Amino acid sequence: MFFIGIFGIEEKAKAIRQIDVTICPFCSRKGNYTLLKVYSYFHFFFIPLFRWNVRYFLQTSCCNRIYIITNQQLAKDLERGIDTPITLADVELFRKFENEYGFDDERSDFCPNCQRRVSKTFLYCPYCGRKLE
Repeated sequence: MFFIGIFGIEEKAKAIRQIDVTICPFCSRKGNYTLLKVYSYFHFFFIPLFRWNVRYFLQTSCCNRIYIITNQQLAKDLERGIDTPITLADVELFRKFENEYGFDDERSDFCPNCQRRVSKTFLYCPYCGRKLE
């Protein structure tokens, strides 16, 4: 945040909407997307006057990855509520988060019973106690 007296420049991120039951392009599991809009804006007396650097992101609920939407027309359609199919050509991987044990997807797997992410080195699921296959 840049602030001088009564005006300043800030960056804001807000969740626009949920996109229900989609197939994640990375892990191929069903989940929801959260459409995020991130932008910079200039304010005077804390009233936003204009915006720039508007970017749209999708956060997956299944593997907690964040994709930046490279197709701006698709992003605007999704913001308006028009459900259009999302392909790998429209998005680019922005960031991936590790799970609670510190393992990324290359070193982790999913429990077939509770669908939680666990390390591939575990014999039993730490959440439900069932044997991993």
